[in-house]
Amino acid sequence: MNLSDLAARLVMINIPGPELGPECIQHLKSHRWGGVLLFAHNLRDRPQLVRLMEQMEELCDPIVAIDQEGGLVDRVRFSDSVLTPGLMALGAAGDPELTRQAHEIMGRQLHQLGFHVDFAPCVDVNSNPDNPIIGVRSFGEDPEEVSRQGQAACLGLRQGGVAATAKHFPGHGATSLDSHLSLPTLPHSLDRLRSRELVPFQGCVEAGCEGVMTAHITFPALDSRPGRPATLSQPILNGLLRQLLHFEGVIFTDSMEMKAIAEHYGAGESAVMAVEAGADMIICGRGYPEHLEAVRALVEAVESGRLSRERLEESLRRLELMRDSLPTMKRLHYNPHFAEQNEQMRQIVERTVTLVRNQDLLPLGPGKVLVLSPDLLPLTPLGEMRRSDGALQHMQLEGVEVQEAYYPAETRGPALEHILQQARACDTVLFTVYARHRLPDATRELGERLLEANGRTVLISLSSPYVLRDLPNMPAFLCSYNYTPLSMQALGRVLSGHLPPTGRLSVSIPGLYERGHSLSYPAAKL
Repeated sequence: MNLSDLAARLVMINIPGPELGPECIQHLKSHRWGGVLLFAHNLRDRPQLVRLMEQMEELCDPIVAIDQEGGLVDRVRFSDSVLTPGLMALGAAGDPELTRQAHEIMGRQLHQLGFHVDFAPCVDVNSNPDNPIIGVRSFGEDPEEVSRQGQAACLGLRQGGVAATAKHFPGHGATSLDSHLSLPTLPHSLDRLRSRELVPFQGCVEAGCEGVMTAHITFPALDSRPGRPATLSQPILNGLLRQLLHFEGVIFTDSMEMKAIAEHYGAGESAVMAVEAGADMIICGRGYPEHLEAVRALVEAVESGRLSRERLEESLRRLELMRDSLPTMKRLHYNPHFAEQNEQMRQIVERTVTLVRNQDLLPLGPGKVLVLSPDLLPLTPLGEMRRSDGALQHMQLEGVEVQEAYYPAETRGPALEHILQQARACDTVLFTVYARHRLPDATRELGERLLEANGRTVLISLSSPYVLRDLPNMPAFLCSYNYTPLSMQALGRVLSGHLPPTGRLSVSIPGLYERGHSLSYPAAKL
């Protein structure tokens, strides 16, 4: 293998759309690219994706990866796909066996589509309620429980047929900044990391996870070079992950297009630094020029003596061992097990809905109910938006007269007054909200006005339980953690009194509730 192809085997690239145009085909043929990372914009339907997989295999035979975490981060959303409820929802269910089952279904679906690697699970311990990017992507705040759940998720994905990737090493849960947008810094000592952040990673390594993904976060106590993030840090990747945790699998970088890296380093220099630090696969999620720059920089680093060819070959061996450990690929144009998988997932999801507060408003009694929801909901934490009625139509409420209304992110003037009039005319208001950790000011103000207009207002979070901090006077609070169809169905059954809410908070809501808190309906009401 020539040096350029060897370097390219350590680079994972992105492609612009669901079809391979002439320029993309030429780019894929230009090198033996090691991997391709697909996103929602690459996936139109199942037959299209299978064709895309077959074309890429012919052109450069890459490892194909995806971010399919469950909950709010699901790239594959086909009509015959079964969506998992997300990690904090599974944390609320509190049963690692359910987590294993959910991830086995996820892994089986990905394997049958042609994926080799899932960049999941997220085993960050969400110790900071104001974390803007992890939140419900975490199992919770208890390191040991996150470890048990993370090990179960890795096992399930492997049983489904894809490699699991524990992320974001050495821990993103305590940050108050989003590394997509800036470079966070955490002052934690090694002792602190070993007692909290590293616990789930150690568990996943011992459970045999195939991959670990790095975090674009600086840890001054672990790396004396100022401003050098973990992704580019030899003391953290080689010293901490390889030597202390004895990880022998594949180290993936997080995407190098994130601003935590891109605003400080070029595509070439960051690729070389990551390999120097101990990374095996560089996720170069920018444009074609940056992909090529990363390859040129790695070649030049070997030619200049900065890196050895043996160092690149070492990473290639790890990647090949991971790929060889996976079952033989059999891409399917349909999901033959959709019905049974959907039923199994329905039973799992029904264990996740969490009733946090209830001043005798739930389950709903006879009368008029206003369901008030955001008019737009993001597909992922990174901001792709869609109309919310597609998700909310699954929340079927029985035995009540339902009126639906939607509110925009900024609700002012006549629109607000019209909503308040509707609230006054109803017996109960179900105010559904979405936020990563805190409500937007306009949503918080709307909630306060709703409570003034109708004291029987129920706050329902379609994401983070932390939002109760912004509306602490709400007389009832339910958390579904996400808005997948199965989660909305379960939420509707809980509200109607046909399903007991058995989920328990896996995080504390500061000043209000401790981890493990939950309520249930009296048996007579079910």
